[in-house]
Amino acid sequence: MTTTDLIDDNLSLAGTFEVIDQINGGFYSRFPFPWRPASVDCTSDPDFARIMLNQNLVDWSHKTVPEDPSIWVAGCGTNQAAITALQFPHATVRGSDISTASLEFCAATARDLGVRNLELCNESINQISYKEQFDYIICTGVIHHNAEPEATLKKLAGALKPQGILELMVYNRYHRILTSAFQKAVRLLANTEAEPDYQNELSITRSLITAFPGDGLIRQFVGLFKQAPDVQIADAFMQPVENSYTVEVLEEMVDRCGLEFIAPSPNAWDRGTGATWNLRFAQPELQRTYDQLPDSRRWQITNLLLCENSPMLWFYLRRKGSQGARKTEQQACDSFLATCFRPNDVSRRSFVLTKDNRFKESKSLLPYPGKPANPKIREVAETAASGLPMARILESLHWPRDFASVNDLRLGLTTSARPFLRSIS
Repeated sequence: MTTTDLIDDNLSLAGTFEVIDQINGGFYSRFPFPWRPASVDCTSDPDFARIMLNQNLVDWSHKTVPEDPSIWVAGCGTNQAAITALQFPHATVRGSDISTASLEFCAATARDLGVRNLELCNESINQISYKEQFDYIICTGVIHHNAEPEATLKKLAGALKPQGILELMVYNRYHRILTSAFQKAVRLLANTEAEPDYQNELSITRSLITAFPGDGLIRQFVGLFKQAPDVQIADAFMQPVENSYTVEVLEEMVDRCGLEFIAPSPNAWDRGTGATWNLRFAQPELQRTYDQLPDSRRWQITNLLLCENSPMLWFYLRRKGSQGARKTEQQACDSFLATCFRPNDVSRRSFVLTKDNRFKESKSLLPYPGKPANPKIREVAETAASGLPMARILESLHWPRDFASVNDLRLGLTTSARPFLRSIS
């Protein structure tokens, strides 16, 4: 059974790899995505991003991603490869994209940021022949725009070194119900089911955003885009090909590609919304039942119960059995309790977008990451300076030791989304 048997996606233009590459290349040349952010940040510690990435992977020795990794940003868009090269200055970074316009934007961003460790390639990730070449592959928001995402994912899996890590994000089906419906409606109105006409589709989309003909959730949703630029509207409402997934369907595809989940990837979107994979139930027995389930089964339940409010489908993957048995989240918590930490204390460098659409480094350095906003979590972070194992710290502070409480603390203190503590090797 395929993904398209299970969910109703936007696939009327789906064809061969060559056809899809041509369509996507034309779309992202017309609408280079994403637009430039207001600022780009890195820290004064050139190894900071790598250390926190390893802690995302529950590697307290910081060795899974090595000190001088080879990184591939597969489908890099307008800025992701340049930002990655900035944040991993000891890495060799390659950025690939089929849109020449996106690569030109990315090259300009790289020049502004002063990075020297980046190579940009105009190529399709469907056609590459890399074999066991990269320590770390980033592919976020890309494979779901292909006719056969599973075949694309197999290409990525083959490009990983045996111990390599793949960071993958695909659309959460419950996040895309309104947009997929809108996309197909616009294509029917524009009569572009067989061949895209982006100008016509953009005109119809803007008309519907200005005055929507009905009520309900979709009207409220499209109304948020009245002042949005063309590129943002196109990304939300005009994607030529779009697959989306549930946790269950994604895990099945990942397994068929010889990969397995390591852990959810912390990301700015979930941090902003407060979305979490670990639910809290009012009924103790229900909480115990849920907590004792395998990780991916818990994530499936969260995906189903929270629907549109569930987190992004953004995960770290690895080859099955490549490094022994995968650590469960419970085992991650056990190792967290046994580990000693110290507060992170670095400075943040910022490159600010100027009026002439260039990035310029700010002269001021700000302390980073500061302190946790939650006073109880802040107390744990401050006490970590003692160098004691986390278990001793929690005991002294009378912190609850159930799985959910410890896991929330681990995620709230030691990941790249909330990088307050780093382990002492």
